[in-house]
Amino acid sequence: MQSYDEFSRYYQEHMPQVFGFVFMRTNQNRSLAEDIVSEIFLKALENFEQYSAEKGSFKSWIFQITKNYLIDHFRAKKNQPSASIDDLANQLHDGSDTGKKAQLAIEKEIITQAVNELPEEKKELVILRYFSGYSYEEISEIINDNPNNTRVKLHRILQELKRKLAKLNQ
Repeated sequence: MQSYDEFSRYYQEHMPQVFGFVFMRTNQNRSLAEDIVSEIFLKALENFEQYSAEKGSFKSWIFQITKNYLIDHFRAKKNQPSASIDDLANQLHDGSDTGKKAQLAIEKEIITQAVNELPEEKKELVILRYFSGYSYEEISEIINDNPNNTRVKLHRILQELKRKLAKLNQ
């Protein structure tokens, strides 16, 4: 039987990534994301005895629970989740320039629009990689694909986004 200490260690390690994924899937609604993440980990704790490291990593297992929970949640709400994209420049942004803030807000809106136009599978890959911080290998495990295919898929998605953004900027 799995121990609560072991689960606690997994929780501390993986909760930020799960939160990041849920946060993006709930249109950055922090309160809703916090509620959902607590429900996900409660469900995981209740079923922790079913987790087996031989069958896959905890990260893959908790992501499957997360994905299934979100499907059920949005189906029950009759509301489709959509991801938004924060421009990576936001992390490097100098908050002292108001003009830069306005430009950044416009860029974020354009990127959000482009990402929201992606099919769900592509949005999911973008969120896993760029917001939840999963490696290509981890994403591959989650989607049952090999790392090289995952790299190629993400590269193609980014190229598609660049083309969409170029059209929007014309």
